[in-house]
Amino acid sequence: LDARQTRPLMTAGAVLAGIGLLAMSRAETLSQLVLAYLALVAPGAALCGALPSMALMASWFERRRGFAIGLAVSGATIVSWVGPASVQWIIDHQGWREATVALGLVTLVISAPIFALFTIASPETVGQRPDGDEPPRETEALAGARTAADPGADEAPTEVVLETGELVRDVRLWLAAVGFGLVFTSPIVLVVLLIEFGKSLGFSGQDATVFFAAMVPFSIAGKIFLGRLADVAPLRPTLLMIIVVNLLVWGILCLEPGYALFVATGALYGVGIGGAAPVQGVLMGRLFGRVNFGRASGLGGLAAIPLLSLANIGSQTLLGATGSYRLTFVVQMVLLSIGGLMLGAIKIPDSPKPAS
Repeated sequence: LDARQTRPLMTAGAVLAGIGLLAMSRAETLSQLVLAYLALVAPGAALCGALPSMALMASWFERRRGFAIGLAVSGATIVSWVGPASVQWIIDHQGWREATVALGLVTLVISAPIFALFTIASPETVGQRPDGDEPPRETEALAGARTAADPGADEAPTEVVLETGELVRDVRLWLAAVGFGLVFTSPIVLVVLLIEFGKSLGFSGQDATVFFAAMVPFSIAGKIFLGRLADVAPLRPTLLMIIVVNLLVWGILCLEPGYALFVATGALYGVGIGGAAPVQGVLMGRLFGRVNFGRASGLGGLAAIPLLSLANIGSQTLLGATGSYRLTFVVQMVLLSIGGLMLGAIKIPDSPKPAS
């Protein structure tokens, strides 16, 4: 991604994932199903999923990066709501194999061509500047002289390219990665436990799912609003807002709320967790710049992914051992607080100014 190979990377990812889904639909044994998923679908999704999408937005935007990422990742929120219901309908009427074929064909016929035809890695590739800014006059003169010497040269970003070793040694990377990793344990834990928790409060499973229905529109609003807020306001208070809202969600759930408050908590949760992704993108861009964004975010994922897995396993183990949702939720609040302290310890550079 940092080498501006976004188009072939995302196209290859969609092709791999699509072929993998088609292979899964033809699996005759569980081992074949797992192999197709691990060897094709999972890496394919990684190559065209959240990280490449955020890196693409980070490359094209600086001053409006949070707003752009918020808009981009809103698509995932919409699909996470519409997609499962659509797939379930196909499963109910035709079976899981046909549903998997449909997913594979959508990926191959729609996603792969879009990435192949329309993905442009950076504005410099097509003679533009981030945010649509005009280049400074000095840059124009230098660019003209360089173009005269080498007419085929593209304008390159002016940021300093850091060696991967320098990124690894930067404590800010790991504070951001682990801090946000702890924040993102919340949806991992909540998705697994919420329906059964709702049943323990006396709601039906169908009634409990309304929590997520209430979450979706507010998650989209949170992504766009907090993403834009991160662009124009100091970043530290926005980070604090995300932590506080998520703590409030778990605190309300600890009180075993009635149904109306339970559903309202879903809307509150949507704002808190929805805004986390664009704010994370803004933070990584501020810390490491456009030309290092992909490697910094990828390295950070090495720390975040184990946290998400352990949170999933740990929450279910704790609930099974104690039978207490409240204790499990309190532990989640502790993890969020630690994540907030880590994010608060980062020295954050000022936001970029318009080109002049």
